[in-house]
Amino acid sequence: MVDHPKRDLPGAVMLGYQLARRGVSVMLVPMYEQAVDVPRLGLDALVVNYARPVNLDLMRSFARAGLALYVLDTEGGVLAEKGGNSPPAMAAHIKGSGYADILTGYFFWGSRLHDAFLAAGTMKPEQLHLTGCPRFDFAAPRWRTLLDGEPRGYLLVNANFPLVNSRFTGKPGGEREAMVRAGWDGAYVDRFIADLKQVFTNYLAEIARLAAARPDRNILVRPHPFESEDVYRNALSRHANVLIDGTGSVLDRIRNAAAVIHLNCGTAVESVLLGKLPLQLEYLNTPTTAGHAALPARVSRPVASFEELLGAIDDIERETEAFDFVRIHAADIEAFFHLNDGQAAERIADVLTSATISRRPYISLVATVKGTRDKPSVGQIVKGAASAALGSAVTERLRSRFNPARRDKRIAPSAVQPLLQRIAAHDQASPSQFTARRAHCAMTGLPLASIAIEHAH
Repeated sequence: MVDHPKRDLPGAVMLGYQLARRGVSVMLVPMYEQAVDVPRLGLDALVVNYARPVNLDLMRSFARAGLALYVLDTEGGVLAEKGGNSPPAMAAHIKGSGYADILTGYFFWGSRLHDAFLAAGTMKPEQLHLTGCPRFDFAAPRWRTLLDGEPRGYLLVNANFPLVNSRFTGKPGGEREAMVRAGWDGAYVDRFIADLKQVFTNYLAEIARLAAARPDRNILVRPHPFESEDVYRNALSRHANVLIDGTGSVLDRIRNAAAVIHLNCGTAVESVLLGKLPLQLEYLNTPTTAGHAALPARVSRPVASFEELLGAIDDIERETEAFDFVRIHAADIEAFFHLNDGQAAERIADVLTSATISRRPYISLVATVKGTRDKPSVGQIVKGAASAALGSAVTERLRSRFNPARRDKRIAPSAVQPLLQRIAAHDQASPSQFTARRAHCAMTGLPLASIAIEHAH
């Protein structure tokens, strides 16, 4: 399952490659199309992107149909000390919600969450797999040359404000509701969002100050994938040395940067993995925003004032040399992100291929029409029927015309094939034997939104 391609597609392709070279036929399923595509692909197992209340009914339907369900979180490294996404709360949610009864296995980014599941008796120990996340395989020395390695020396400013600057939530208060549903206390969420709005305003002001104070420094501002870019353009477009660009892989952008400036952003971890200095604007934090997710601050060089920021930037090479990347990884990163060895996808592929699946592959056109739900809404039936009649490749494209935000969630073979073949070539396999093409319905042959990865032996 691929949630946001810009963030998740490279890791999904890496996992697809490792599975394909083991003889498995792999499908990359856009998250928005899972309810209509999964019943038509003839799957034995499904690796989903999270286990939250919002998709529990859908996952129950998949499990009843005989699919082996695994979870590989697309978000999960930067965990809170307390609240809805702290390790104990996540373990309790899986145990108490009913997910533990329908999941075949759970893949963990790091030992902290894995150990919380073990301690809580959430699932059987043999169902819990400490693997790391394939997204970060590209940061390891083994695969790093696949990234765009041309050093450009800009200052990369990573933003992390989707809660107060969302591009996807349609209704006001939607992000707050999502946090409360995920287990956060409502009063805490209100306080956190209020602080975050002020911090966001101050963050934009500081980037503008930096651009004015160092006009000779190129600054690349990268909004979070779930953020609107308009606010950044309005605040910073008058500075000629600032480029606002959220496209491409964040790993590529970090590798090309002189340093990374951020505030409580999980990409501080990727910066350490790639040997780039993360500068945390600590002086902009409030006690609430600082306590929400402490890991990015712990793995960064803290900056206590604007003057200190300028000093660090003006002496970036010495600052980078003085930063103990190895110690930081061992002390603070490994427990949440596991080993930086480039083998997370291989570990997951080994688990999946060693599982004995003696079920009939799942195919049901009726389930597609119903959106794989017991009690579908009229809208879900209309969507399902149109998808069954035309193929989800067509209906997804049509819906993207009316809802531009959906375009960012689409996957094209042209985005998968080059990366798949580069991975194969780097791994000294034959690139021409690995193909990525539009998947087709197992019953009607219609083209689907999903992408099939295969290895021609």
